[in-house]
Amino acid sequence: MFLPSGIMGRKNEAAMMLSHIDSAASGLVVPLISVYGRSGSGKSTVVKFVCQNVPDIASCAFVNLRRSKTIFGCANSILSELGAEPLKSAEGLNKVVERIGERIASVVSDKKKLFLLVLDEYDSVFSDSRGRPSDFAYKLLTMEEDLRERGVLICIVTISNNALNDYNLDDRVKSRMGSSEVFFAPYSKDDLAGILRDRADKAFAIKIGDDIIQYCATLGSSDHGDARRSLDLLRLAGELCDGKNITKLDVDRAQDKLQKDRVAIIISSASVQQRILIWSICIETLYSDTGWVYTSKIFEKYSKSIPDNLKALSYRRIVDLLVELENTGLVISRTISRGRHGYGTEYRLKVSPDIVAPIVDAERWNELVKIKLTMEAIKKDQREFSKDLFGRKRYGHL
Repeated sequence: MFLPSGIMGRKNEAAMMLSHIDSAASGLVVPLISVYGRSGSGKSTVVKFVCQNVPDIASCAFVNLRRSKTIFGCANSILSELGAEPLKSAEGLNKVVERIGERIASVVSDKKKLFLLVLDEYDSVFSDSRGRPSDFAYKLLTMEEDLRERGVLICIVTISNNALNDYNLDDRVKSRMGSSEVFFAPYSKDDLAGILRDRADKAFAIKIGDDIIQYCATLGSSDHGDARRSLDLLRLAGELCDGKNITKLDVDRAQDKLQKDRVAIIISSASVQQRILIWSICIETLYSDTGWVYTSKIFEKYSKSIPDNLKALSYRRIVDLLVELENTGLVISRTISRGRHGYGTEYRLKVSPDIVAPIVDAERWNELVKIKLTMEAIKKDQREFSKDLFGRKRYGHL
């Protein structure tokens, strides 16, 4: 929740944002800026910082769409942030977008200045299975064109985990929104160390040693590059220590606790279909030597695990859900060559299945683990018996 006084490790991204916004001085504003990158990479913080420190911006509305379950709900969230009463669903999406345009026009008193409409967690728009995300984006861009003709400059900034071009949008939308993108890569070790030191000096009564700061930054950069999670790691280590000094052992204990808590939160907030998919990955991982599992194998196990009262999702939708799970940090992926069969994508759990699977179904997982251990014991006995039998034959004992 802390908004820093300066930008650390994100000067290039902030400069790109400013270069897009500066075009408003000549009256040629960029219609849409797509800000994307994995969670905790500083997207929202940098956008807020830029918005608050650019004098040419007449006004800015920062809307978080995460709590909105539908596209209509997203539109109403924008309207509420602009200070207007939300509309009822019977009045239709067109009416809400029209009201949004009216509110923006009334807010911008100086027609030469720019209005920024920032839509954080824009991925929520695409989670509405019954809605049409392309139509919503098209209506917003059309509203933007109408306001521009009336002398009101407006730029829409979307913040999401993926670039908008990665989503299934109509060509009419893509041609209007242009290609103004700002990508936020995961934080490096040095960036995380700077952020941790800056916060630690403000938050802790005692001075935190540089070795602890560097250790937390190393763990964060090698695992996720997420500033929020690195800050959580240092905070929790401070809560677990003796109140005098934070040690590396405290950081390790905090890492284990955060890992378990994070997995529990991800799974508890997941849909039924996602939980079945996570369970399928755990089962395939249990019988995998390397931990890497092809998408086709995961889909095959998912199709067998789906209960009769649920409709199985398509292969394409399962791929989308796997990408969502990767964005949460639960799994990682890699693309490898399969020879004449082309390229394939493999997934691997970033956390041990012994931690993940029991959260989904502890009883079934314990049974599967027992079965596997029993099978391994039988195979080991068979190998020992074969070796013994081979030795007896070789030396003439039989």
